[in-house]
Amino acid sequence: MKATPSQTYRASQVAPQPPIYQGIDAWLHGWGRRFRRAEGRRCELENAAQRIHVAVEDVGDWSEGRLRKELAHFRKQARACPDRVEQIPEAALAAIGDAARRTLGLYAHPVQIMASLAMLRGELVEVATGEGKTLAIALAVVVRAWTGLPCHVVTANDYLAARDAKYLGKFFELCGVTVGHVIGKMTVDKRRSQYRCGVVYTTAKELAADYLRDGLIEQAFDHPGRRLIRRIHQPRAAAQDPSRRVLRGLHSVIVDEADNALIDEAVTPLIISESRENKGLEEATLQAVDLCRDFVLGEHYDRDEATRTVELRDEGYCAIAAASHSLSGIWQGESRRVELVLKALEAREFFHRDSHYVVEDDTVVIVDENTGRRMPGRTWRQGLHQAIEAREGVKISSPAVTVASISFQRFFRQFHVIAGATGTASEAAGEFWRIYRLRVNPIALHQPCIRRELASRVFATRDEKWAAVVEECRSRHQTGQPILVGTRSVGDSEALARLLSEVGLSCQILNAVRHRDEAAVIARAGRLSRITIATNMAGRGTDIRLETDVDGRGGLCVIATEWHASARVDRQLYGRSGRQGDPGVVIPFASLEDDLSDKFLAKWSASTLKKLLKTGIPGVRMVARMVLKRCQKRSEKEAFRRRENVLKADDQRAKSLGFTTRF
Repeated sequence: MKATPSQTYRASQVAPQPPIYQGIDAWLHGWGRRFRRAEGRRCELENAAQRIHVAVEDVGDWSEGRLRKELAHFRKQARACPDRVEQIPEAALAAIGDAARRTLGLYAHPVQIMASLAMLRGELVEVATGEGKTLAIALAVVVRAWTGLPCHVVTANDYLAARDAKYLGKFFELCGVTVGHVIGKMTVDKRRSQYRCGVVYTTAKELAADYLRDGLIEQAFDHPGRRLIRRIHQPRAAAQDPSRRVLRGLHSVIVDEADNALIDEAVTPLIISESRENKGLEEATLQAVDLCRDFVLGEHYDRDEATRTVELRDEGYCAIAAASHSLSGIWQGESRRVELVLKALEAREFFHRDSHYVVEDDTVVIVDENTGRRMPGRTWRQGLHQAIEAREGVKISSPAVTVASISFQRFFRQFHVIAGATGTASEAAGEFWRIYRLRVNPIALHQPCIRRELASRVFATRDEKWAAVVEECRSRHQTGQPILVGTRSVGDSEALARLLSEVGLSCQILNAVRHRDEAAVIARAGRLSRITIATNMAGRGTDIRLETDVDGRGGLCVIATEWHASARVDRQLYGRSGRQGDPGVVIPFASLEDDLSDKFLAKWSASTLKKLLKTGIPGVRMVARMVLKRCQKRSEKEAFRRRENVLKADDQRAKSLGFTTRF
């Protein structure tokens, strides 16, 4: 059905930005999500889900012809009242549930239906790993797509976007909805055709980048109001010069693994840039890296681990001034040469190979700290990427000039309807409400969780910790129990693999370097006697199914080798074990030489704790765990501060330049 001008206008119109409250206003606003008791909302959803679950059985007696007819009827109702889809009849959801049973062989159990109802109401549901988020999202997406307005599903990576769109294709077809997916390697024409589908599976990066590129392509008609007026008053000109925009618009979005897209990815803005050759800057970067080789921490400069910044001392300024006498060009400007040296020092102090990036084919490829995945095509800004390239001795890329940018917080707040699902949301419930107006709704487990989580084993040094991890793997491997070991970096995963090899244990490795067949590697992690080492990526979105006879050996054992900067990331790794009532065990390890301690624990405190741990005094390990928990809280607050600063800067830029981009 061809869209009318008004429908096109509404589809492409973005939502107004809600205010971000500060101070006491933020505190009062935070209480807004508590006014209506969560127990009351949950009870309503549970009752409705139970009724729909029973109704699905009755719909199962219908012929396929009758089911298609009823689905078409409900689709017309949703299109007629697109603003009230949360009030759709329960019979419609029962029909959708039966469509999933017929095409996918999946029976939506009550907690999945409950999650779908919550997402239709614009809430963020916390659904444990293995509880069926993919189906729950699909049930809600059908109703949203029936309105005829653009509907997107944001997944964690390209693989999941393509997989889910293909896997759910027959289900969407029966429900009268077209489905597409957009991934990084697609051409512009292919992207445009995929975005015309009723439901589009993609990633946050691809969706936001296409939104920015659309704004650059048609700046004169960036606002939907301008396009509507042109289409009404100049129909011939509009027909002769069709829109080159890729997106239909931003109306509704459901975010899978919402904490990753809305929280973790939001630390840095998305930037569209173009490279411009600058031989002078490339040469100056090499000179700055060479100069910094003689700089000594504590003598020429100081560093702040918490904020990841470097501050020069007087000796550092003097060294730069002395070296500048024999250099020309950029080095004659005092502020510019200091900036070059600071970037070189930041690259040396805070960005490490096989942790923050890898080198492939003489190219520096960034590694996402939160997921452990490669991010080809992305670069650090303001000369930092060139400083790292100079240090690694690879070809220095041309510096990039920003042509458009947007923070992920601002981008997602432009949707009229936003909902999502994740296994870890409670820790950031306040931030979800304050930034996105999203209530977090924990959904009950379909099967009780019998996973055992042991107390963290804290050691004084990293060497002691790794020795204990190897011994734990060796003892559990002898029983045939499958083991998934989580590490924070590529270097740690490779080093642990070598240690295991020395004691005669073989393993599978999954990291930013060895990333092929990620889903297959993780899916096999539940087999007898298998040891799998993975960085934070750990195959999110792929179930780990236990092989026969594994239950009697304690299920999957997850060994966490280090506390992460956020408790949410720790819990994501723990959730790989004990899915759907399976047995499992989690054993966290940590040391006082890990990154978390280095950044947020005072040197004297770490030294004192190390000495006490070596004495073996009762209660010391409990104190060490409390100290690490405090460090983790500080890390989470610092990350929130960085996200807030990114949002403030983006909002300020939008206000100052608004007259150039708004109708």
